[in-house]
Amino acid sequence: MLATAIAHFNADIDRAKSLRLHAITLPAGVLQSDILRAAWMMAVGACDAYFSDAYADFVSRAIRAKELQPAVSIPDRLNNLKLPVTALLRPANGGWRWRMAARELIESENVLSLEKIRSLFNHFCRPTHKLINKSTLGHWITHPTAKKRMFGVSSAEYSAATSSQQNKLREDAMEHFEGHYGEIFQRRHDCIHNCDRPKQALQPIGGSEVLKRIEDVEYLVRLCHSELLVEFPEYLKGLGFSGAIRAQVCQ
Repeated sequence: MLATAIAHFNADIDRAKSLRLHAITLPAGVLQSDILRAAWMMAVGACDAYFSDAYADFVSRAIRAKELQPAVSIPDRLNNLKLPVTALLRPANGGWRWRMAARELIESENVLSLEKIRSLFNHFCRPTHKLINKSTLGHWITHPTAKKRMFGVSSAEYSAATSSQQNKLREDAMEHFEGHYGEIFQRRHDCIHNCDRPKQALQPIGGSEVLKRIEDVEYLVRLCHSELLVEFPEYLKGLGFSGAIRAQVCQ
């Protein structure tokens, strides 16, 4: 489950890192800056591709579970999906057909906002374990790979706070987190749509900054990935699918 999505992400984020490493060996100038921009765009593209692939994976597995155990009712959100007819008619068997149909469903969209990620995946999570949620953000803040720049508060500062203080810190951290990633995604948009000139002047960029952005993308995807691996089997269990069906579709 999610093996293809995370394998592609790992390969793509390594490409971003390689671009950055190459760029910092070059003399300072436009060429170096543009390769650094390419590294930034590759990292954000890897994030987009991961969540698109993961969504297609989950939709196809849920539909496959329904196909194998028809008596189980599935939510309207799945019942009402408009899957492409061409994908459904493609000669393929079982889960592969559903996966191809789900990929065509999502391929024209991008998943480049935290709100979009939540809207696609919280459907597959337990009510108390939603992705990127204020009530569960403490785990993200205190994760060993978390950085203060992501939340505006460090792991040590958060851990030393009282319970009531942590509630307020999580509220502030969520706002900071959303703004931080909004800027990362927007910079990719600026690079693609106006060659990194959102306000006439070319925006500056540096190797250290790009390294941090690559790390930030890795952090977001890897924490979401680990949580989704836990949540999807629980989602199927909550719908009423048997252990045997869950094991078959989640392998």
